[in-house]
Amino acid sequence: MKNIKIIFFVLITSVLGLLASNSIIQNFSAESNGDSVTIRWTSTSEDGVRRFELERSTTSNNSFKRITHQLAKGTPSTYSYVDTEAFMKQDTYEGNDDLMTQKTYNYRLKIVYANNTFSYSDVALIKHQPSSIRRTWGMIKEMFR
Repeated sequence: MKNIKIIFFVLITSVLGLLASNSIIQNFSAESNGDSVTIRWTSTSEDGVRRFELERSTTSNNSFKRITHQLAKGTPSTYSYVDTEAFMKQDTYEGNDDLMTQKTYNYRLKIVYANNTFSYSDVALIKHQPSSIRRTWGMIKEMFR
């Protein structure tokens, strides 16, 4: 009986978290300009929200990793982040030029609440095609890291 109560509590908390995340984020988008990817989002309400964690993954592995976070302002606000490292995060080159010059990224927000629970936003998908100069410079820098 105790296990059923715990499972029920976890289930209700998860459902409420999903519903809350969709009502908190009004707009979530990503846009590539060839050198970087700009991610923007607008919140409708930030009651009880501590911070927003921006996560990125590639479509090939779909494993999200946090790239930055921004503290909630407490009122409905617009946020943006410029991801300048997206062009360096290429998968293994397999002889296909399209794989080397184009990359599809998934971005999502992890919304962390004051009580340490969290929920996720919808996913913004972007096809990023960095300029050849930017890509070459990024590869040279990566060799010395």
